[in-house]
Amino acid sequence: MKIPRSRTSIIYPIVLVALLALISLTSFIASSNTEEKLNSLVDSVIPVNDLADNLLIDLINMETGLRGYELSGDHAFLEPYSLGKTRLQLDLKRMTEFEEAYPQLQPIMTEKALPFIQNLQSYYESQINLIDSGQREEALRRIQNGKTYMDSFRQIQIELKDEIETIATDARQSARMAERFARLVIGIGGVLALGVGLFSIFVFLRASRAESALRKSEETYRYMAESLEIQNEEIIAQQEEQEATLEKLSEREHELEAISGYQEKLSGSAHLEAFLRDSIPALLETLKLDSAMLVLSRTAWSSDGEAADNESAKQTDAENPLFEPVFSIGYPSKLPAVRESELYGTARRVLQEKRMLESVRQLSAAERGFHQGIEKAVDYYFPLFNDQQESIGFLMLTGYDVSSFEHRMRIAQGLIRQFGLAFMVQQANEARSRQAARLEQLNLQLLQEKLLIQEQRDVIGNILQSTHEGMVMCDSEGRIQFVNPRMLELTGLDSPVGESVLALGREMLADSTSAPQVMSAFEELLNGRLHKFTERFPIETDGEQRRFVELYATRVGEASLQNAQGYLFVIRDRTEEEKIDELKNEFISIVSHELRTPLASVLGFIEILLHRQLTPDKQQKYLQTVYKEAGRLSTLINDFLDLQRMEAGKQEYRLLPLELGGLLHEVVDQWNGKQGHKVHLSTPGREIWVRADADRLMQVAHNLLSNATKYSPQADRVDVSLEESGGTVTLRVQDYGLGIPEDAKDKLFSKFYRVDNSDRRQIGGTGLGLSIVREIVESHQGTITFDSLMGQGSVFTITLSTYQGASADHGILLLEDDENLAKLIQVGLQKMQLKTVHLRSAEEGLLALENSVQAPPKLCIVDIGLEGAKNGWDFIAELYRHPQLHRTPVIVSSAMEPPPEYREKVGETYLRKPFSMEKLLQVAEQLVHRSENRPAYVFPTEDEHLIRSSLARQGIEINSVTHESGHIQIEPKTKPENP
Repeated sequence: MKIPRSRTSIIYPIVLVALLALISLTSFIASSNTEEKLNSLVDSVIPVNDLADNLLIDLINMETGLRGYELSGDHAFLEPYSLGKTRLQLDLKRMTEFEEAYPQLQPIMTEKALPFIQNLQSYYESQINLIDSGQREEALRRIQNGKTYMDSFRQIQIELKDEIETIATDARQSARMAERFARLVIGIGGVLALGVGLFSIFVFLRASRAESALRKSEETYRYMAESLEIQNEEIIAQQEEQEATLEKLSEREHELEAISGYQEKLSGSAHLEAFLRDSIPALLETLKLDSAMLVLSRTAWSSDGEAADNESAKQTDAENPLFEPVFSIGYPSKLPAVRESELYGTARRVLQEKRMLESVRQLSAAERGFHQGIEKAVDYYFPLFNDQQESIGFLMLTGYDVSSFEHRMRIAQGLIRQFGLAFMVQQANEARSRQAARLEQLNLQLLQEKLLIQEQRDVIGNILQSTHEGMVMCDSEGRIQFVNPRMLELTGLDSPVGESVLALGREMLADSTSAPQVMSAFEELLNGRLHKFTERFPIETDGEQRRFVELYATRVGEASLQNAQGYLFVIRDRTEEEKIDELKNEFISIVSHELRTPLASVLGFIEILLHRQLTPDKQQKYLQTVYKEAGRLSTLINDFLDLQRMEAGKQEYRLLPLELGGLLHEVVDQWNGKQGHKVHLSTPGREIWVRADADRLMQVAHNLLSNATKYSPQADRVDVSLEESGGTVTLRVQDYGLGIPEDAKDKLFSKFYRVDNSDRRQIGGTGLGLSIVREIVESHQGTITFDSLMGQGSVFTITLSTYQGASADHGILLLEDDENLAKLIQVGLQKMQLKTVHLRSAEEGLLALENSVQAPPKLCIVDIGLEGAKNGWDFIAELYRHPQLHRTPVIVSSAMEPPPEYREKVGETYLRKPFSMEKLLQVAEQLVHRSENRPAYVFPTEDEHLIRSSLARQGIEINSVTHESGHIQIEPKTKPENP
């Protein structure tokens, strides 16, 4: 079929127009689809992402307000909490709408996010209720629970944002599919256009007449192509806008994370210094800046906040800066004080204008350091305010590379605002902590003072309750307010508190002859005519013997006050004093009598001897009488002086080993036959040793035998026995005389006491003997007891500890009375690994030698001056005379010079104190070694004739003499050992 040219020319533009319309339509559909996907991404996904961020911001605002309310207790901090709570409800409602559009969000919101939001809301409500109910400490302890909930919700919010990101990713993929579809349509249109072009060429070749029409068609096609190109450019612009939006969302997410992390740094600090150390470095890290300096007024920084307001501070502005840097990081540690008069430029403007200011400056040489490429720095000044919105200082942040800081300015201002609020809250907390500490300190001081007053009151009460004096306290009217137990005990009356003190006085003095005088003094004291008085009088109590008391009464109150606040009455029991006075008077009478009688005899017989011519027999008789009476006087005076020394603690005892049997034999021999008494002594037949003062123990034996003979006038026998058992020795003195009455047994050892009855009045004595005996026995760590029957006699028993004596046991015998020197010597001799036995007297040393015959000492170290009657020379002489131990080496250690005739022998070395331990150890080792090899005597180089004569006087025969350098060695003839 053949188409005519005219019709072909008409069909060509129609087909071309239809084809272009089809291409435009498909391009429009593709672009519309792409635009729809992009709009869906912008209108749905981005608001959901913002809404998820808003949920976290709402909770952070609620937590920030609650944290401020927890720390300060100010309800103003609940305003952001309420606002955040309201916005949270709105955001949750909007999120419910998005859940319908995006079912993927519903499981996260329903199962995870909403329960934690409800837990946080319940926690916030419970915290507010606790603070409102006054349980702040409990609320502060639960802060960690809120942090745990918030951390958990952040994890859920991150999961929610991840889901939203997934939805956004799906939307972006849909947009990319629409873009690919548009490109496909455009490609198809291009292919069609190419086909149309080929078709046009074909048509142009076949129909030249349609050339003009084709040209018009080409212009139309060119116009449509340009339209498609414009549409493509619009699609590309929309894609770029979408990418910018996504980048902003990412930046916003990073900002929120930075804000959240910084807010964590603003809370939880216990002290202001720790708060600054945590918050300011975190702020620099968040804002990507390099250094910071916090400058505050002295008023805001001082602990009491008054340093800048008082007059003295205003007068010394030139000396005390009003503004000073309190914290810096990135600057030198020591910064000069900044004064208000020196603030200029930006530092002054930021305080006056109260807004953020920026200052660009050149780097100093110190700031540039090794970074030569950095030339400038930018200082950002942020003002800080107090609760009255007054400038209290500024925070200066410095950056050296701030090309990207402009877009962070908004978040910087928000963070600085949060820092200012947190700093203000921290300062308030610091002030409250200081106030609480000050109040706690004051409370502790008050409690201590209260306890001190209580203790003083208890001490005074205990003193009043336990004192030996009776006390009565009455008011100015004479009514009794206080009576201590001792007063009731002395008077035998019931508690008279509330009664009149006059009635107490009358009842107490009912049977006393001193009642009128004492009651008159009572009345004059209460009437104000007397300020105090003292009276002594006897009183009678029920069931007790007569008491002698002393009453002291005085006004209580300041002397400047005319009216007395009360009266104090103190009663002291003088009964024992009266008894002692009576005993002393009796003693004086006894002593006077005892002294008068022998003195009269002595004076009488001496007068006869002086004025008469007597035969030699009578002169001898009278002189013996004078001697006897003088002995009585001496005994009486010595007893009295001994007792005085014992009571004063000045009696010295020379405690030495004492063979008690020998001492008793000596005493018994002196008393045997006196006053017609035969004294029988019974001993175990072996030596019994005690550590005692021989003179004092002999005095005890004499006193007991004296009493035994005096108080048994009708008897002619006294028994003395000595027994040893179980480490103790018992001495008994038994008489068969008058015996001791029952009522006298408790007082028998009292001073000046003598049994008062007719049988004993003719027996002399002062009443001091038994008191002296008990003092001596107790000073020897012993005991004295007695048993007595009236008419049958008495037995006095003394118990002492036995002395076993030491044994050398092949060791070193050390005789030294200086304890410190003895310890020093023992330490020095430890290297010889020999036992060291320390003794203080020659008597103990000799007893140790007797105990060491089977295990003799290897060395003796002897001090010349020792305790006891014997000295070191006596010990050495006895040692050399000992048949078995005469070869024992000796070191003489003494501060005294040796006697003129003393010469040093090999076995005997004289050392003058103080001496070194090395010298002592050297000499000791030499003597021990040489003694085992039968050493000779060693003398210093002197006259040989003098040495020979000295040895001859000691009975030592010389075998040989050897002269050596510095000394003479003499070998004596061997002394035969006794079997």
